[in-house]
Amino acid sequence: MITARASRPRRSAALLVAVATGAAALSGCQTTNPMSTMIDYAPADGIQLDGPTLDARDLLVVSHGNGAPAVVSGALVNTGTEPLTVTVSVAGQQLDGEITVDPGASVRLDGVQPDGTEVDPVTVPALETPAGQSVEVRLTTGQETLAGNAPVLLPQGPYADFADQAGGTVAPHETAEDGADH
Repeated sequence: MITARASRPRRSAALLVAVATGAAALSGCQTTNPMSTMIDYAPADGIQLDGPTLDARDLLVVSHGNGAPAVVSGALVNTGTEPLTVTVSVAGQQLDGEITVDPGASVRLDGVQPDGTEVDPVTVPALETPAGQSVEVRLTTGQETLAGNAPVLLPQGPYADFADQAGGTVAPHETAEDGADH
């Protein structure tokens, strides 16, 4: 028995249909799932706030909460052409002192400056909001006010350096080997 071979145009047409179907199926992913590199997000633990001349980056509060002191961490960036004088309030409590940010420069709130020198950090005498919650942080200049809910984080891990100003160190969890009941 002799079988006829499929003609070349049929195989080419079938291959073309298969490639077109595959391309259409794969391009559908772009329609339903936008490129994640185009999504604006804060790539850090804190929040970011953008204003006309003042931006805040990685804004967060380090504390045990429940009345313990706190350190405000993050950076202020002056995108304007004039120096800015910024006041900070946390949970409705205006903090002592003002921060000056020169045009085109940034200032860290945690006390470590870009050149490595240390100054007093921005601190809250007593923060009632417990760690794991968020608290309103408000930044005010003469021209603008930025506000957002920043996370309250424990002084551990990358924030362990703030333990002295933020209510003390965090005791490690006891494990079953230590004799603790679960």
